[in-house]
Amino acid sequence: MNSVRRMTILALLSAISFLLMFALEFPLPGFPPYLKYDPSDVCGLLAAFSFGPAAGFTVELIKSILFFLSGKAAEGLVGASAALVAGGTLVVAAGKTYALGKRPLVLSLLVGTVSMTVVMVTSNYFVFLPLYGLPTHQITMPLIIAMMGFNLVKGVLTSILTMVVYQSLKSKIVSLKRAENQV
Repeated sequence: MNSVRRMTILALLSAISFLLMFALEFPLPGFPPYLKYDPSDVCGLLAAFSFGPAAGFTVELIKSILFFLSGKAAEGLVGASAALVAGGTLVVAAGKTYALGKRPLVLSLLVGTVSMTVVMVTSNYFVFLPLYGLPTHQITMPLIIAMMGFNLVKGVLTSILTMVVYQSLKSKIVSLKRAENQV
């Protein structure tokens, strides 16, 4: 596959990912309102499964930059950075697992979900919540459990959506991977 076609596909996935985040971001019931779900990571996962983990991370990076620049990121740079860490972890972990070959899509998405959950609980505790002004000694176990639950729910919802979209695009993704491997 030529690099122009690959860049065009990644640019389209980045734009769609940004639009999904911009238009469909919403808080999940039962979780703190600043923890918002959107289906934009599906595009990063499709890029990772088609072109590798670096391509998936590139989609996540472009989406996060565009979202921050749009002014809609209510949590500002901290929120956009947290979204990048979450989506980037999900996409890279799932993409690397999938790239090992003969790994089922479900296993790759499970590895991505668990990785994202562990990384986000840790990074929220040590980085993002303190940047919001909440010292680590004030972070309670219920808040940690809420963050863990949110990231697990986010990962499961995104995984289900990804499997549905992947199945409908599977023949295209396989041909993209073949073209990528021939170059």
